[in-house]
Amino acid sequence: MRAVDGPDANRSAYVEYLARCEQAFNPYAPIDLPEFFAGRIKHIERLKAEIDSPGRQAAVFGERGVGKTSLAKLAYFFLRRDEEHTHFVRCERASTFDTIFTDVLSSAGFDVVLNGVEFEGDRHGAVALGPVSIGGARRLRKTYRRLSAGRQISPRLLLEVFGERNGLIIIDEYDRVTDPTTHTRMAELLKHFSDARSLTKIILVGVAETLTQLIGEHESLARSLAQIELDRMSDDELGDIIVRAEQHTGCAVKASVKHRIVRLADGFPYFVHLIGRNAARWAGRELLRDPHAKVVVADEEYSEGLREALLNAEASLSEQYQQAVVTTRRPTEKYTLVLWSMALVAEREVQVQRIAESAAFFATETFQASSFSYTLGELASERRGSILTKVREGYYKFTDPLMRPYIRSVMELENILSPGKQWEFPFMR
Repeated sequence: MRAVDGPDANRSAYVEYLARCEQAFNPYAPIDLPEFFAGRIKHIERLKAEIDSPGRQAAVFGERGVGKTSLAKLAYFFLRRDEEHTHFVRCERASTFDTIFTDVLSSAGFDVVLNGVEFEGDRHGAVALGPVSIGGARRLRKTYRRLSAGRQISPRLLLEVFGERNGLIIIDEYDRVTDPTTHTRMAELLKHFSDARSLTKIILVGVAETLTQLIGEHESLARSLAQIELDRMSDDELGDIIVRAEQHTGCAVKASVKHRIVRLADGFPYFVHLIGRNAARWAGRELLRDPHAKVVVADEEYSEGLREALLNAEASLSEQYQQAVVTTRRPTEKYTLVLWSMALVAEREVQVQRIAESAAFFATETFQASSFSYTLGELASERRGSILTKVREGYYKFTDPLMRPYIRSVMELENILSPGKQWEFPFMR
């Protein structure tokens, strides 16, 4: 028997729809369900081929925001490894080899004793009382096996524990590690695992442009460590994120809106999730009027979603942008003009002459490259949040690669709010 429609039914349909949106569009955390992971087929196939090769470990690196952690979180699924034997740890600036692998061993059920001093910490979990679970921090010391490791955690000890297990050790945000000794010991461990043909494989993950930037100079790793660079996603891959979200939420995204979201994202899945989430949520308000309505993300929903997306974007992006352009509490036109002109250009490393040429897109006058020298120097300084980096003489880039799509989104919203739209941005074609 069909339920009677009414305010409660409308509200229920809307809440359920929002819950589906939160699953399908997730800009604030890595993707951890395979059905919402889009693209990266060639990278997954390459990673699987390398990890399945005896004696081969892997390093996954690339720009911030391209989805490295999402791939790492789901590596066990794509590589068909036992999730129980997959150990995922995230590094901090203070991380050392011993703290990293104490966490790995703890994940595998061991309490580590280094030179007679036991690493202690609360075991977080839920206390099961029949069908009832009580969450909270507690010590599960009786369920952990004590492991004596001498003064350090050695490759030999780790091989004894993991060598015969068909699992993965995934070390995320390894770029944050600053301790040189840790890099040396990690290189030694990778070589030991490779030489011993360990069944458990190690995957290092981090922000870097090259492998050397991630792990340092270690020529001996060339044979044992596969280099997998995760570049920006293609338009088709980004579009697939929206298609999967449509299928899961039941909403329909207008083709032209889908195109604009993908083009704004500039290869970064974060912006597809961020704009898509807010646009889809805005469109879902139709369910409060009619719980059986077809939810459509069209131009108005896109505009409102973009506005909300910029309000809810990473604080570091909005704060750095404001620090760069605001002087005495008001935006300074020349700083804004230079950043917008940078964002307009397709190249990632932009020549000053190209900036001057792009500036003419927003103004009726022409500019000399030399007229931007002081402004560019300021934007690359700490006073302006170092929003730009001088790559070499006459060339600049955005310090944070996510800044370009953020500024492009600001430009797009400004364009939408202007009567009749002022510009046709080349990056939106």
